[in-house]
Amino acid sequence: MKYDIDKLKNNGVFCILPWMSAYVNTDSTVWSCCVNKAMTDGDVRAKMKEENSDWVADKSIISNDLENIINDNHFKQLRLDMLNGVENQNCFDCINLEKNTGHSYRKDFNFDFEDELYRVQHTQEDGTIKDFDVIYLDFRFSNVCNFKCRSCRPEWSSTWAKEARDNDRHPYTEWDGYIPRYNLTQEEFISKFEGSLSKVKKIYFAGGEPLAAREHYWILDYLIKNNNTDVLIDYNTNLSMLKNPKLKLSVVDYWEKFENISLRVSIDGMGEKAEYIRKGTDWQVIEDNFKYVRQRLPNVNIGVSSVFQLFNAIHLADFYQDWIDKKIITEKAIENIFVIPLTGPIHLSSQVLPNEVKDLVVKRWDEFKNKNKSLLAKSEHNSFMSSITRSIQHMKSEELYETHKREFEKFTWYLDKIRRESFSDIFPELKKYYEC
Repeated sequence: MKYDIDKLKNNGVFCILPWMSAYVNTDSTVWSCCVNKAMTDGDVRAKMKEENSDWVADKSIISNDLENIINDNHFKQLRLDMLNGVENQNCFDCINLEKNTGHSYRKDFNFDFEDELYRVQHTQEDGTIKDFDVIYLDFRFSNVCNFKCRSCRPEWSSTWAKEARDNDRHPYTEWDGYIPRYNLTQEEFISKFEGSLSKVKKIYFAGGEPLAAREHYWILDYLIKNNNTDVLIDYNTNLSMLKNPKLKLSVVDYWEKFENISLRVSIDGMGEKAEYIRKGTDWQVIEDNFKYVRQRLPNVNIGVSSVFQLFNAIHLADFYQDWIDKKIITEKAIENIFVIPLTGPIHLSSQVLPNEVKDLVVKRWDEFKNKNKSLLAKSEHNSFMSSITRSIQHMKSEELYETHKREFEKFTWYLDKIRRESFSDIFPELKKYYEC
């Protein structure tokens, strides 16, 4: 069957990823993307377990071949739903983002990989794809991380996982405490991905913290040895360890050998606010490492990725202004800045701010825009301010203060207690709205 590509792009649900991408999760399972609800929604995972008690093993790249996983029932149904304009439950994050802001991850991927859209024509009647090529590899594989960010979870941070195991009544009581760590040699690991690495055009490393994970270095080593250093390498990293003391490696030694590396450093505020939101942060180290990469590695396009949330909606503009004033953020860096609205956990969403605070958030960003009018006027910088606009739209799209305030208070009070921190000390302007 021949599919009308233009019609598919406009059906509201089609995304090219299930035809050319593999997202490798921290538990070694393979999915279409990083916001697939089966990985983050307990109800969806429970339903999958009910239908197939061995579904984790069946979707694991360790115990199965990639081609079998890519053509399992989950992937086949996802492709068929997208081709038929049906909303699949695993795509609700993008669906809801589009309803609230008009934008979504799927729209970005369809635009970025427009040259790959022809691949839908290879779809068989049952949703199967033969001779599947991994053009985009979204690689997590390990939850090893030295941070425990407030908006994260044990599945994506080993320090979060340890905290959840070691403390009673932890907010993530539904987590089973298990992330597999495979004792694979470098050769055994590479054999699992060798076929994918031969045709891949873009690799996105996140985690966990990719600079902490041995497997990340193994992939870079393979690409270097096979003269595939022109592949686009994209990162989301906390940038806290340019040198990995445990592995005795310097990531700079690897990055120098690649032609095109893009870093988005996960920063949600500055100073003590950054250290509170992303526990483990040493603010001076992050600032120094950012300046080092920008000044010493011309092949690395370094920018920032921020999660727009209850904690930082007011103050995030202060961070950006500070780095613009210090000339740490240059015109080139502004082109690689992206702000995304937090969609989960919902009690940390900016939607849980009271309306008077939301009005203040809008005012702060208007002031930022006016102060930096000349810098932001160039068309290539529009993506940064567009992401701010979408985040504000998302914040204003729902009023969840009354319904989720108590959940936020309980979550924050508990973490403050076990981490010996104080929300009201770090965010005094929000103290009167939340009892924690």
